[in-house]
Amino acid sequence: MLLLISLCASAADTLSADQARRDATILATTLRALHPALDKYRSQAEVDASFARFQTRAGAARNAAAMYLAATELAASVRCGHTWTNVLNQQGAIQQRLQEAADKLPLTMRLVDGRWLVIGSAVAGIAAGDELLTVDGHSSADVVALMWPYLRADGSSDGKRLRQLSHDRPDYSMMDIVWPLLSPPVDGVYRLTVRTGAGATRAIDAAATTLRARAAALQAQGIQPPDEKWQLRIDGDLGVMTLPTFALYRSTFDWRQFFADSFAELRQRQVSRLVIDIRNNEGGDGSIGLELLTWLVKSPITDVSDQSVTMYERVPYQLARYLDTWDFGFFDRTGQVDQITEGPQAGRWRVRAKSQQAHTVTPRPNRYTGKVWLLIGPENSSATFSLAQLAKRSGAATLVGQPTGGNLRGLNGGQLAWVTLPNSGVAVDIPLLAASYSADTPDAGITPDILVQRSFARQAAGRDEEMDAVRQRAR
Repeated sequence: MLLLISLCASAADTLSADQARRDATILATTLRALHPALDKYRSQAEVDASFARFQTRAGAARNAAAMYLAATELAASVRCGHTWTNVLNQQGAIQQRLQEAADKLPLTMRLVDGRWLVIGSAVAGIAAGDELLTVDGHSSADVVALMWPYLRADGSSDGKRLRQLSHDRPDYSMMDIVWPLLSPPVDGVYRLTVRTGAGATRAIDAAATTLRARAAALQAQGIQPPDEKWQLRIDGDLGVMTLPTFALYRSTFDWRQFFADSFAELRQRQVSRLVIDIRNNEGGDGSIGLELLTWLVKSPITDVSDQSVTMYERVPYQLARYLDTWDFGFFDRTGQVDQITEGPQAGRWRVRAKSQQAHTVTPRPNRYTGKVWLLIGPENSSATFSLAQLAKRSGAATLVGQPTGGNLRGLNGGQLAWVTLPNSGVAVDIPLLAASYSADTPDAGITPDILVQRSFARQAAGRDEEMDAVRQRAR
């Protein structure tokens, strides 16, 4: 850790040609050496073409922002939701640019059916419920097309890519991170065109702002950021359990007790219908979903995970100095791996301890016996993808919403490291393990039992369309 900090302490905004080439070489070499699934969704020729484009683009970068864009595009080209230029891991000038610069749009938005719905505004003349038509002359379709190469997701889970453009999610919107680098405000001003709720169209010059200032302005209006607090509310014979995150490893929140107390209350009050809302929950601790299922399944179900594929037995020494992680034991697998000789991952290694791990979910004697709906969507791409998959397979819940993120070919992750480029401070998260899969495994997320296509008009009116779909069937 101390070595990494010393390497990045001088990370600056300006790059020489030699510095840019060195950073580009370090990232390309590290990804090829460590990433276990570069070819999961692409041919080797496509992989090579992406790396060649990156080497050219990154080699021409003369500042950290240009290197960040090049690295973000390369990471997204892997088509892996856990391979990305994580905002929180950036160092030096690029970290300050992404999180502190006054280059953000002064409003928050949600992309609905290809259109921008304003959900919060710090600009006079623009209000929640309006439609943002253009940003500096770019239509919503233009913006999506320009942003597309920088959006991460597993395989063909394009809903997850689009989801990253909206602000009503617990993570950063890429409209705050990537868009200001691609199309910065001119003289500190964004030229916007909006259509009001009444149908009038107006052009507005809006001063760009910082994340902090925009959040303060919205909170002064009573608009709060997405809440990650778990909740159970009961309305007559319908319970709604909202689980916004499973990333609780630093929290003192006792989620097992929450489940025990909640299901006891549902039983005591004889609530026969339950909605579990995980739409905003990307994932986190997979054991939380397994615990939840013990309250829901009617019979035992076994989940077999095989996130065991790795590229190496030992991380090359010349790369380790640029890497950080939470457990440096990940870097040495000596005596713990076997060569894979068959299938699409032949030539790589399998970590024995991670191979064919079986977890049996056994129903509790006092399990919940009412009707259960699980609200899902493209945000579900890690532990909540797995929960949706098991809930559907077991019949424990009826899935309502949009297709999930994640992928049936299995997730890459479990063990992660991030490489930090010494000259620019740009960092890229790299999963060190991948799930095994067969050549005929579909490239797809989990499809809900009840598909809800969101409408711009209904979203602008404040409707919760997934809950509406449940209520129509719960009468």
